[in-house]
Amino acid sequence: MRDSGRHDPFGIQADVTLKTNFFATRDMCNVFLPIIKPGGRVVNVSSVMGSVALDRCSPELQARFRSDDITEEELVGLMERFVHDAQEGVHAERGWPSTAYGVSKTGLTTLTRIMAQNLTKERPGDEILCNACCPGWVRTDMVGPNATKSPDEGAVTPVHLALLPVGAKEPHGQFVSEKKVQPW
Repeated sequence: MRDSGRHDPFGIQADVTLKTNFFATRDMCNVFLPIIKPGGRVVNVSSVMGSVALDRCSPELQARFRSDDITEEELVGLMERFVHDAQEGVHAERGWPSTAYGVSKTGLTTLTRIMAQNLTKERPGDEILCNACCPGWVRTDMVGPNATKSPDEGAVTPVHLALLPVGAKEPHGQFVSEKKVQPW
């Protein structure tokens, strides 16, 4: 996970943060999803900040991110548009919040929903579950020592999702925090 330096110009923050948190994760998933064995689990580490950023988007953007028919191609276009708008200094007037990290996590959670839908359609009998989660505010090099959770505590929800039992049908395509499905 990457949160570009807070002192960098916002357009640079947007570019670096989305390349790392959204585009690199998408690239990795596109390589690994086809080779995941039946019964596998995909857990993307997102953030509640993605939900916060989503709530700060224009109603039109919120509708697209929450849509059940958004495609990966459309989502990629939205993420590219955010970076371009941020670099041009017009992101706010075009309905985007001023948080590159938050938008990157909005994109990641939306991508996870899309991947889950695709897995259900393309590999219906394989029982692969795909979810996004928030580990919470975890003491890391990026966040610092004042965060409320230790790395072990932050691992609880991702590990819970990774170890969902064979035959489980849910959660799938959801955003999970504190081991509970959250509204998107």
